[in-house]
Amino acid sequence: MIGKVLVCVIAVAGAAALTLVTLIALVRGTIIAVSISNLPLRILAVAADVLLGTVLLLGCIYLATRLAVRILGVGHADFPPLPEDRHQTEPPSKN
Repeated sequence: MIGKVLVCVIAVAGAAALTLVTLIALVRGTIIAVSISNLPLRILAVAADVLLGTVLLLGCIYLATRLAVRILGVGHADFPPLPEDRHQTEPPSKN
C-alpha cells in the first residue's frame, strides 16, 4: 500500500516536472523566435514553435493520463450499467 502511494506521488511529481520543463523550453523558444530580425524566418520560427509546443504539451497530458491509468489500474474496469429510461417504460400520466 505504501509502495503504491509512493509511486503515485512520484508519477504526479514527474508529470508536473515534465510539464514545467516543457513550458520553460517553449517560453525560451518563443523569446528566441520573436527576436529574429528576418521577417519570413521569424514567421516560420513562431509557427514551428506553436506546432512543437502543441505536440509537446499534448504529449505531457497523454503521458500523465497514461501513468495515472496504469498506476490506479482502472484501464480494464467495466462500465457501470446505463440508467433505465423511465419515459419509455411508464405510460404518460394524466393530470
